[in-house]
Amino acid sequence: MRMKEDHMKNGQLKPGYNVQIGTENQFILFYTIHQRPTDTRCFIPYMEKLAAFSLPMLKTVTGYGSEENYMQLVLRKSLDLIF
Repeated sequence: MRMKEDHMKNGQLKPGYNVQIGTENQFILFYTIHQRPTDTRCFIPYMEKLAAFSLPMLKTVTGYGSEENYMQLVLRKSLDLIF
């Protein structure tokens, strides 16, 4: 992912990253870093890496809402994760 803004006007685009963080009681339990521009495209890789570490599934917000993400949650029988 690249930032569109070019403050220096020299034609160089700055790299951008999307960080997904899972917390509980204000402690960071898990995080992933992605080069995808939106949260909806980061959700499935985040959940796959989370499951690989045998951590409890975390609740999330509807900002991850997309048909692909909902179908993934249906397959995992985890629809109660989105509120």
